Amino acid sequence: MDKYSFDIFVKEKPKKNPKSFIKLIVSFLAVSLISYVFLEFKIFKNDTFYYIFIGVLATIVSYLNGYFKKPDAKLAGHFDGKLTFSTEGIKINDNFYPINTLSSIVIDNNDYEGKKVKDFGEFESQNGSHGVNNRLTLKTKDDQFIEVDFKQKSLDEFTKIQPILISYYKNNLLTEDDLIYIMKFEYDIDKNELRKKLRKII
Repeated sequence: MDKYSFDIFVKEKPKKNPKSFIKLIVSFLAVSLISYVFLEFKIFKNDTFYYIFIGVLATIVSYLNGYFKKPDAKLAGHFDGKLTFSTEGIKINDNFYPINTLSSIVIDNNDYEGKKVKDFGEFESQNGSHGVNNRLTLKTKDDQFIEVDFKQKSLDEFTKIQPILISYYKNNLLTEDDLIYIMKFEYDIDKNELRKKLRKII
């Protein structure tokens, strides 16, 4: 395969919500005040009942503040162009970075479409992850850093471009461990097969 492309994902910047922060502070102060009053006036003669009451109160306050809400499955961002890998270099939309201009490549690709996700407690996204929490980081020989997030359709999608990744290895941009990590090789048979291919290069 001469080249292969992934969808570029642009994340939304988190929106600040001062109302939520104020609500949290007020809730904390309310729980603290109630706890103090109940403790000071010894409303509960048994400490066990007091701690149970505080635990239930804290749970109710957390619920009212939305901490037990099911995570929003909405995609927090949008797709914008293509990230393309080839033996000649890496292209991010219209910007092409030839192999001989790069000093390092870092690929963090643990996310993929449909991956089981638990954002809070036992809540699990019905359709799984969107597969967009992956990042490519390039460092050029003139010390520029380029980062881009992208979507991965399956955990082992990078195995489709093994020859391209090996070409990066040839140019000292990736190590053997990098290749194993990126292609998610778990079994020794796959790792040994890769090592055989790499030995032929030396």
